[in-house]
Amino acid sequence: MKYIQQENYEYIMKKYVYSDRFTRNDTLFSEDSGMDPDKILANIIENDIQYKHLPHSLRKARALEYILKNTRIRCDERDPFPAINMIDRPLQKTLICAWENEVLNEIIPEVEKRRAQLERDGIVTIWPDYDHSVPVWDRLFSLGFVGILKESETARSSKARTEEESVFFESIKITYEAVLALIDRLHDASPSDKMKKALNTLRHGAPTTFYEALLLSYLYFMISEHVDCLQVRSLSCFDHSFYKFYKSDLKNGITEEEIRTDLAYYFLQFTAIGNYWNQPVYLGGEEADGSTVTNELSYLFLDVYDQMGLYNPKIQIKVCSSTPKDFLCRALDMIRRGKNSIVLVSDTTIRRALERAGVSPDAARTCNITGCYEYSPQGSFGTGMNYLNMLKPLEYALHKGCDGVTGVFSGKSSPELSQYTTFEELYEEYKRHLLRVIDLTVDTVNGFEKYLSHINPLALLSATFPSCLETAKDAIGGGASHNNSGIQFGFLADVTDSLMMIRKYIYEQKELTLTGLVEVLDNNFEGAESFRLKMLADREKYGNNKERPDAIAVDLVKFITENLCGRQNARGGSWSCGFHVARMSYTQGKLTAASPNGRRLGEELSKNLSSSLGQNREGATAAILSITKIDATSFTSDASLDLGLLPSSVKGEDGLEAMYGLVKTFIRRGGHAMHINVFDAETLRDAQVHPEKYSDLQIRVSGWNVLWNNIAPEEQEGFIRQAEALI
Repeated sequence: MKYIQQENYEYIMKKYVYSDRFTRNDTLFSEDSGMDPDKILANIIENDIQYKHLPHSLRKARALEYILKNTRIRCDERDPFPAINMIDRPLQKTLICAWENEVLNEIIPEVEKRRAQLERDGIVTIWPDYDHSVPVWDRLFSLGFVGILKESETARSSKARTEEESVFFESIKITYEAVLALIDRLHDASPSDKMKKALNTLRHGAPTTFYEALLLSYLYFMISEHVDCLQVRSLSCFDHSFYKFYKSDLKNGITEEEIRTDLAYYFLQFTAIGNYWNQPVYLGGEEADGSTVTNELSYLFLDVYDQMGLYNPKIQIKVCSSTPKDFLCRALDMIRRGKNSIVLVSDTTIRRALERAGVSPDAARTCNITGCYEYSPQGSFGTGMNYLNMLKPLEYALHKGCDGVTGVFSGKSSPELSQYTTFEELYEEYKRHLLRVIDLTVDTVNGFEKYLSHINPLALLSATFPSCLETAKDAIGGGASHNNSGIQFGFLADVTDSLMMIRKYIYEQKELTLTGLVEVLDNNFEGAESFRLKMLADREKYGNNKERPDAIAVDLVKFITENLCGRQNARGGSWSCGFHVARMSYTQGKLTAASPNGRRLGEELSKNLSSSLGQNREGATAAILSITKIDATSFTSDASLDLGLLPSSVKGEDGLEAMYGLVKTFIRRGGHAMHINVFDAETLRDAQVHPEKYSDLQIRVSGWNVLWNNIAPEEQEGFIRQAEALI
């Protein structure tokens, strides 16, 4: 592997060997480097007994302190980043799990009962969201762990504090002193002068070199993700945050080759950790004077990543009017060569959406790109693990208020099918059911979100937020600068196409009665295959720049935003929406009845704001024209297009120019996020038969990358159907 010797590569890839991302590898660590990890796990509850009388934030801080004091460590000449034996989330398995069960099963059992039922029936999948945090990285890089602690102590002493406020600051003190003690242990164990010097710097102050900044980032990530049980969903705007360290190193005689090597080792840590969703980091955007953030470090970053052949971490690029064309084309060239772990997001659309929601222009400009392609102002904490299945309300409208799979009554009756004399009547009934599901979701999530900081207080993160220090409140308990919640609406294309087919074939062409259609659906198209194929073949579908289906999609998004965005949540913020589906295309698809667009019971559902599976028949430009009819500034979350392109269409300079033109058209028309798969059906079919020939074939899946050989055959079939539809 470029920049990394084979022996070193093999060592690093075994640092976190496991069957899943929370199963640790113990074989690397010597017994004298710390306590047996199973003993630590067993002792957490026993150690907590002495703190039972204290608030949860202090108890968690003491438990984190116990783990960092005792966890096994290893520093090795083959790796500039230390190994820390704590990847199995011991606090999640103990205190946090107990506190979550206490809240959901004892304090709010009715809320939990409703949440579980919504999930079992495939209506809405909901869970407490500790999956999307971003510290204020520039404060960490400018202050270091020591400086963050000092600022917290200064804020604590600035005025008389209530007991609750004092507890908040004390939990930060315990947490950050534990981090510094871990750094002391790592320093003493390091055989490398370079690592020892860097750890000494981080123990006493802020990073001064590129490597030290990388090391701080890695340590914060490891502690937050695996001990504090809070996912770090961005490694910063890298070319902005790390640029001063890069320039300083060059000025002080550190070679570019050494910087490249350090960056390569940094990348490899996240490949070794192997988070299924990949680890996000973003590049680009605009400076306050309108110039581009993009600089020579941006190009170096892509070059090292490209030469290493990685797909983790995943990269988001903020594209704006000042983004250099050659930089964007460099990224597009990587994508067309299979490095499709890059997503392009529109800086302009994001800023307009945030400003429309009341965020200041400067905060909108400097916002984080988080997770897959979501965005939020720095110092904010948004939640959004609430995935709503937009096809379920249609099942209710067609089954007198009952679920089309289970027959369970939804709680709201609907008319007999014969009473829908016009398409408009059915459409309005669908909207009434959709609104009811929205209301249920908001009420359910509001019911437990007020307890998020009780379940998992976040001292490590909160200390990096100025607003938390000012208010003495936890970041997830109302202390962040913005505290929004969101619902992710899934399968807009499927429900749009289904409504369009009902309108066309039932009410206009009258090929079936509505009762006859529902019988066909309830029988999963058995005996009606010709009708199913007709629905699939019909080209008047969303995603093809067709006026009527696109108008339905636009109207549904408008209905959702008008009835959700701006509602008050339980953490002092408001509600918004997005259209990201994660893996719900598969999990909720299995619980969703056959739909009028020709999809069978249990089959995969559409992804994000893209067309239904295999239904983009008019090409990439048509897909862009459809999605950009939706006003992506009317809500403050993702509106992503999953674009497929044939390899033959992107060859050579003309092909690269065509890709660039598509991106610029998408952004000029107000699109939010675009990620691209370049593939053809023949190659994917061959990869199914001869997986050994395609060990490095990557597929972009709704916001992250996986290796083709690592996805299930039924999921592979979905991508093949998408490729077969490409023109």
